[in-house]
Amino acid sequence: MAAESNRSTPAADQELGYELIRKAGPLELLTHLFHDLGIQSNVLVCAEYFKDGQLLTKSKVLEALAKVINDHPALSIIGVSQPSEIKEGNHRLWEARLPTLRIQDCVKFLTIQGDVDLALVFENAHSQWFDTKDTTKPWWKLLVINGRYAVFVYHHSIGDGLSGYAFHRSFLTALNADEMSSEALRVTAHDTFLIQQPVKMPTPSPFDHIDGKLSWIYIIYCFFFWSILRFFVNQKYFLFSDAIFSKDYPSLAKPFPAEMKTRTKVELLRVDGDTMTKCLLECRKHETSFTALLQTLIQVTLAADFYPKAKLGFSRLAVNLRPLLRVNPGRDVFTNAVSTYYRVQPLGRYRSCANERSPSQAPVSIQDITIDVPTVWELAKAYKQDLNRATYKTGTIMQDFLVCKILDRDMEDVSFYGHGTFQNNSFLISNLGVFEPREDMADGGWSIKGVGFSAGAVRATLSDFGIVFDVASIKGGNCLISATYEEGVLKDEMVKEVVMALLARIKLLI
Repeated sequence: MAAESNRSTPAADQELGYELIRKAGPLELLTHLFHDLGIQSNVLVCAEYFKDGQLLTKSKVLEALAKVINDHPALSIIGVSQPSEIKEGNHRLWEARLPTLRIQDCVKFLTIQGDVDLALVFENAHSQWFDTKDTTKPWWKLLVINGRYAVFVYHHSIGDGLSGYAFHRSFLTALNADEMSSEALRVTAHDTFLIQQPVKMPTPSPFDHIDGKLSWIYIIYCFFFWSILRFFVNQKYFLFSDAIFSKDYPSLAKPFPAEMKTRTKVELLRVDGDTMTKCLLECRKHETSFTALLQTLIQVTLAADFYPKAKLGFSRLAVNLRPLLRVNPGRDVFTNAVSTYYRVQPLGRYRSCANERSPSQAPVSIQDITIDVPTVWELAKAYKQDLNRATYKTGTIMQDFLVCKILDRDMEDVSFYGHGTFQNNSFLISNLGVFEPREDMADGGWSIKGVGFSAGAVRATLSDFGIVFDVASIKGGNCLISATYEEGVLKDEMVKEVVMALLARIKLLI
């Protein structure tokens, strides 16, 4: 699937304006269809840059960005449709490389009066869809806000959330470099910069570095498990049973029109650095992780405060596969190497950790809610142990990634049937962990004082139709949790209350 293109010639490339590289992998195909059909828009990773009161000027940004693009071949990659080699009339997605990138297509400088509302910035960014039919423009954009914030917005086919960290590590390193490469930029008329691309290949597909094989027995087992569960258990006994959404979803022949594309809502939870430091110390003390603790607290909050009749809680966790591959590509690369850990848990014990309350009563302060501290830590430890077994012993995490290989086909043959069976009524946690600069970075004075991560909501009928918790943090600094959901599916006030309750319970634990 990562085979080199053998049907692209220099003459053809010059005429098309791009160079065919290789067939797109199954994850790239899925995210491409999600985007083009209006199911999910994009991913973003934001960073706040600081240097003794200085701002990110246009010239500084463009110089640094030139180095970043030369560091990461994926930033010049787009997807193009090519005739199928299997079935006449079908099409296969290929990755192609743009020879140059116009800066006006890549960077936008914005000024916002007053305090910057990052939640609104994220929502607006998710509402902007890339024109993938225009094969002259890249599938990413950098938004520079007030000379402080750099919001890297990108098509999910380019990379996962950790790829956004790779971008900012490279950008920060470039800002701190003593001198810029004179070959990186070429100025033309109309203040247009053309960035010359080096002859580099993108990072190989993760599937090329996995020894295990897809188990059809595992696929059949999962299908029957979820089908039986959905058939015999009433919807009212699941989380997010009050979600409102259409059961229609698009197809390649009938994509959503612009006005029907998925709109993302964002609610932010900021955990201050002092609270995070204490919380991480307690996590280590109780042999668990912040991610496992967050999953536990979400289950407690939803079960006790919002869905008192729910019997089963479905959760999903994004797991970084890079360390599990035969060849670890490292953290400074763009790739899609994330699997999902599924859990189905009875909610009785979680609900018992807090006093039930009326769903209309907003938890506005710590005094409004309660928490059984020992039991919470016990549940968080157990979740961490189960995750470790699924990752390193049973191979479940890798199997859930290999399942994507069934999508390795023509675009017309991809079916979304059954996606909701696995994901409806669940919540998802995607934690990028702590942002760390490159170790070999020069000391140029620039630093990053805050980060944020957010992925556009996926159409409810095909996905969780719950809340997605995207987590990013700075060592010793704030942790920003972006709670995203599809507009109109859940009540905005309810999501705000969930976020407030989570913060209150985190503080009760320390």
